[in-house]
Amino acid sequence: MLKDVIFEELFIFQLKMQWIKEHNRQKTNGLPKQFDESLVQKFVQQLGFDLTNSQDRVLDEILTDLKQPYRMNRLLQGDVGSGKTVVAAIALYATYLSGQQGALMVPTEILAEQHEESLTELFGDLLTVELLTGSIKGKKRKERLERIQKGEVDIVVGTHALIQDDTIFNDLGLVIVDEQHRFGVQQRKR
Repeated sequence: MLKDVIFEELFIFQLKMQWIKEHNRQKTNGLPKQFDESLVQKFVQQLGFDLTNSQDRVLDEILTDLKQPYRMNRLLQGDVGSGKTVVAAIALYATYLSGQQGALMVPTEILAEQHEESLTELFGDLLTVELLTGSIKGKKRKERLERIQKGEVDIVVGTHALIQDDTIFNDLGLVIVDEQHRFGVQQRKR
């Protein structure tokens, strides 16, 4: 009897939580992205390695979310070296195919430089990847900000410099925050 009552209360609680989650998700406006999935699959096949079953599953979920008319808010977990970055890169590529820019924000300049290097190597001449950090100053910074605003940069990798007032994107479609726990709540929200 007590087990039935506990189960019923837990079940009702879960239903309420799911309703709140769905209600909040539908309240957030987003723009559905339209991209050619065959081009995404072609890119994946050219990686030189097969995605794991988990990577495939998560990628399918992310690509489905990108097509929805609400903002995606997803946490991608995995050990170091588990392939989170390649999944993020494929999502950025799909965003590029939809005609929008992508951003990858990281907590340190060293990590930003590493990601910019790996994404540049991964995409080659296919996309324009640019680095934006606090240490980039003067004319060089101004030129990068202008290129970002004009839409000449497809993916911007950077630190908190991405959320400064002078950083204006042409058409930002996807933001990925790496090591999000190292940013404050307001920084992640912005």
